[in-house]
Amino acid sequence: MTPPDDLAERIENRLMSHGVYIRDLDSGDDRLDVTYETVHAEESVPHTDIGRVINLLREFRDEGWEPVAVHGTATDLEGEELGTWHAEAAWFHDLAADEITETEFSQRVLDTIEEA
Repeated sequence: MTPPDDLAERIENRLMSHGVYIRDLDSGDDRLDVTYETVHAEESVPHTDIGRVINLLREFRDEGWEPVAVHGTATDLEGEELGTWHAEAAWFHDLAADEITETEFSQRVLDTIEEA
C-alpha cells in the first residue's frame, strides 16, 4: 500500500510539538527519505528524534501504510547536517511478526547512524 497522500503533513504536525521539523519528505515505491531539523541538536544525531520518527511511522502501519526503507537526515536549525540513519523495510516486518524485539530493532537503526 502506498503512503497516505497527506503523509508529510501528518508527520510534520505530529513531530512539531517535539521540536522536530520536516524539511523534506520524498516517498517512493520502496523508500521514504525524511530530512528534518531538530531543536535537540548538539554535535550528533539525537537518538530520541529517530525514535519519534520511527514510532510515528509504525503507527501509520496500523492505518495501512506498508513499510518501506526509511532514510533519515537530521540537521540543526541552521540547516547544517548532523548525520544520517536508516531502517530497512524488513526490520519493520520482523518487528511486527515478533521475530525481533523493540530493543533489537532500535539497535539496528542506531547502528546505521553516520555522523556528518
